[in-house]
Amino acid sequence: MGEGSVGTYGDLLKAGRRGDNLTPHHIPSNAFMKAKVTSYTTNKRIAMMMEHLSPGKGGRHRQTNSYGKSPNLKLSPREVLAKEIQDVRSIYLRQGLYNKDIRYSLQTLIRMNKLQWKDIFDKENIKS
Repeated sequence: MGEGSVGTYGDLLKAGRRGDNLTPHHIPSNAFMKAKVTSYTTNKRIAMMMEHLSPGKGGRHRQTNSYGKSPNLKLSPREVLAKEIQDVRSIYLRQGLYNKDIRYSLQTLIRMNKLQWKDIFDKENIKS
């Protein structure tokens, strides 16, 4: 599993190896989903492998807007999903790494979130 791989946090964590410089990044953030969804479990949530450390940059994972920050609970899960996808996309674009594989990974991440939490990401639940 390399950067851009998508799956559950638990599966990605198991597939990684020590020193691979990658970590699963929850989208939407772990903190947001824990606050919004009572049946939420960290390991079963959808994530994408991202670079964790990079000399002088802190890694793409640490550059995300949600890393280490409290979530905006006034937004709906659908809004947060869109904002966090855009955030990750902008990081890869800024670093000249956005390509068809990363684009496909982000589309897969959206589909998997909507399949796993259909009722949460429905358009009808914009202000849930």
